[in-house]
Amino acid sequence: MAPLLHDEAIVHMNLRLSAVATAIATVLALSAHPVNAQPAPSVAEEGNAGTVIGQVKEATRGVYLDGARVTLNGTQVVTQRDGSFRITGVASGRYRLSVDYLGYQPQEVEIEVGGSRGVRVDVTLRSTAIATDAIDLERVDVRAMRDAQAMALNQQRSSVNYVNVVSADLLGQFPDNNIAESTQRIPGVSIERDQGEGRYVTVRGAPKEYTTVSIDGVQLANPDSTTRGVELDTIPSDVISALEVTKAITPDMDGDAIAGNINIRTQSALDRDGMTLRASAGAGRYQLGSGDNERYNATVGNRFGADRNIGVLVSASHSRQGRFTDNVETLYQQFDDGRIMPTEVQIKDYEGTRTRTGVTGRFDFRIDPGNLVYFIASDSTFKDHEYRDNLIITMDQHTAASTQTVGNVRATFDKELRERTYDKNIRTYNLGGEHYVGDDWTFEWQASQSKAEKETSPRMQYIFRSNVRPRMDYDYSNHDFPIWTILGRPDAPATGVDLPESWFAFRRLNDRYEYGEEKETGLRFDADRKLDSIGDEGSIKFGLRARLRDKFFDDERYRNGSVADFNALGITMSDMLCDSISNNFGYFLAGRRFCRDIFRNYAGPLQDSANHQRLIPDSISGDYRAEEDIHAAYVRLDGTWDKLTMITGVRYERTKTHGEAAQYNEDTGEITPLAAGRDYGHVLPSLHFRYESGPDSILRASYSTALNRPDFMHTAPYRTIGELETSPVAEGNPEAKAAYAHNLDLSYEYYIRPLGLLSAAAFYKRINDPLFVATHSEDIGGGLSRQVTRPENGDRGRIYGFELAWQQTFDSLPAPFDGLGIYGNYTYADSRADLPFGEGSTELPGTSRTNYNLALTYDKYGITARLAYNYRSKFIQSFDVESPELNVYWGDRASLDLSASYALTDNWRLFAEANNLSNTKQVRFQGQRSRVLEMESFGRSWLAGVRYEF
Repeated sequence: MAPLLHDEAIVHMNLRLSAVATAIATVLALSAHPVNAQPAPSVAEEGNAGTVIGQVKEATRGVYLDGARVTLNGTQVVTQRDGSFRITGVASGRYRLSVDYLGYQPQEVEIEVGGSRGVRVDVTLRSTAIATDAIDLERVDVRAMRDAQAMALNQQRSSVNYVNVVSADLLGQFPDNNIAESTQRIPGVSIERDQGEGRYVTVRGAPKEYTTVSIDGVQLANPDSTTRGVELDTIPSDVISALEVTKAITPDMDGDAIAGNINIRTQSALDRDGMTLRASAGAGRYQLGSGDNERYNATVGNRFGADRNIGVLVSASHSRQGRFTDNVETLYQQFDDGRIMPTEVQIKDYEGTRTRTGVTGRFDFRIDPGNLVYFIASDSTFKDHEYRDNLIITMDQHTAASTQTVGNVRATFDKELRERTYDKNIRTYNLGGEHYVGDDWTFEWQASQSKAEKETSPRMQYIFRSNVRPRMDYDYSNHDFPIWTILGRPDAPATGVDLPESWFAFRRLNDRYEYGEEKETGLRFDADRKLDSIGDEGSIKFGLRARLRDKFFDDERYRNGSVADFNALGITMSDMLCDSISNNFGYFLAGRRFCRDIFRNYAGPLQDSANHQRLIPDSISGDYRAEEDIHAAYVRLDGTWDKLTMITGVRYERTKTHGEAAQYNEDTGEITPLAAGRDYGHVLPSLHFRYESGPDSILRASYSTALNRPDFMHTAPYRTIGELETSPVAEGNPEAKAAYAHNLDLSYEYYIRPLGLLSAAAFYKRINDPLFVATHSEDIGGGLSRQVTRPENGDRGRIYGFELAWQQTFDSLPAPFDGLGIYGNYTYADSRADLPFGEGSTELPGTSRTNYNLALTYDKYGITARLAYNYRSKFIQSFDVESPELNVYWGDRASLDLSASYALTDNWRLFAEANNLSNTKQVRFQGQRSRVLEMESFGRSWLAGVRYEF
């Protein structure tokens, strides 16, 4: 069988490489030699009288500049993403129009506004890193990292409320696999990981559910059935234009963002002149297990039409990662006499393959300078196929002298293999438009749909249990690497758990299928009118919003525990084991691993047997359906008084929920449908100030309000039961309230010429009715208990802290040191909230006291390099209300990553990336570091390849 599998793998690899090669060939076939000439500003009569319009772009690649400041006769506007600007109500006369953009040489243009026609001004800016006489050279030394940093800083500078912007080009300099990992480089943003890879995002120490995620303003549906926190590991990092993190929301934004909103902005062909062509291919290895590490992407876009006003762009990305993880877990429990002792150990080997595929397409039609219609579609798929070998040690009958550190127990051993594949998909469609009507009105509209699916199939598990239950000593003096000694068995190892295979007999075959789906349909309409009565310049903006979301989850479970059925196969557990050895961390020796084909070879007869039965309680009680309809209206006022700008307004959101689940009576077999719902409203005021104390100094202050609604599954009266009798139980709580937050933000930014930023920000959030997922013990008889988890409200909570950031290019240093730069930020956050049931207070889940990034960069002579260090301190994950000593924490973690590239030509570049150079482990613990709940290692990884860009 192995040669056939090998041939299939080669075929699949060849197909994948052929597809990438075709994409790259297409890029090359369509490319042409770039033109480095940089034209002088273009001035022409166009449009309505008294109106000045135009665009601003950079000289090297023809990319339009978002966030450039355009000043005319005391009026200042900011360019949009396509570099466009618009100034109305200009009297006839001669003027000087000035354009300022950090990192680029400013320009002034003489214009004359007549009485019958308007004026169009197109300006091209040159980077300050390019000498004046360099524009006549055949080749211009382009600094990719520097240009990317400039674009992000200018967009951030122009915002009234507090926003962090990171461009895709800048993110591309970090060795990140997905969007979640890209966000960790932003001040105040940290991530939660799964097997070492970023998955969930937290902002400013708040729970992950406090942050919303959108693509071009469309909130993403979520494939996860258990939380509102979006699994951002689904989305590749190669298909975006920029990340915008809004930490102080305005009235025109959705209100369910206590910590903030992360908006993923897609690329547009109208973002630059001419054709957009990019492609890259890379391959490498993961140190642990020598798994493959592959990544490919390609982007093709162009402008069409007589006026080049139609843009079409398609971007695609594919990656494949063979990930291996060493994992050891110990579960601690508090007994009636107050002692806390270990009760279960799991030694797990993870071996899997993760693939991501992302495709984004965008169509833009600039009908005329005042009207734009666009359609955006994106599709991101994440597939994780995984084998998990597991040796489980259940410890009971602790002796009286046993403690947390040392003791004697009766031990039961289970040996299992689980094969699990899940497919996650997030798909969005977005149709919208922007329209200027006359000199005073602007209208925007959007119709969207986002759909997420997650299917787990197969999820099968063989379990074998030891037929002996010996006494065993344990010693956790070294809590990371404990010692277990089995007593009274001459056939047992002297120490450790490399157990005789003859001890084990068939226990059961578990078979499980899960499917979850979430779909949101969104409608939005905004109207903006200029008002001369508010300051020097003012406007009123108002709009309506509807978000209609449906979610359901189905869990089907089957089991065959017939020893006779297994014996009929004519094999023992030893026949299902191969030569590979489980030896996690080079210490936890747990014997031979299972062969990977045992489900294909031996599961069929067990599934076809009459003893393969549906677990009705488990398959029914965990299913749920939830609906949430949100209708909102807002009004927003903007005003400018010289250097002071204000945004104020109020938003009203009405929420209607409905949830359905079922209960199963095991005694009667009766299924009882249950339903619950709520209807409630919230008023969300906000006030933002921006004061420009100098040309490059900005002070911002904000007050805003926001919500955190309960997770969708918690609005339904469901109850899920684990695979084992003592497995944890989760249940809904339809009566849980939405948390409501009052947010205060204060920030100061100083923009360093030619390119850099020093900033400081402080924040405070007061939260009413904070939501907790709280755990308590439930007695199930026979001296056994299980943990029950459900959402509950505390009374109040708060989060406060500050952020510091510094990024700068050192252009003034003598060569070759003028290519150096630094990128660093530090965040301190502290939280406290009242626990449910009057059980005291604790930190909110996700709050790390300290989080910081430090990156040293170099960008010159065709070399682009970045050495990046990221640190996050410990944070609480979940709560045990009855035994706070056993609250679960993620330990602190640091990582060191390196990326570098070298420009072979103007278009071709070699690149290399290395992750987790410090080989950092990840640790979870219960209450204190000496009670290690989980320790896992995933090793280093590296990738090298070639990139083409035109």
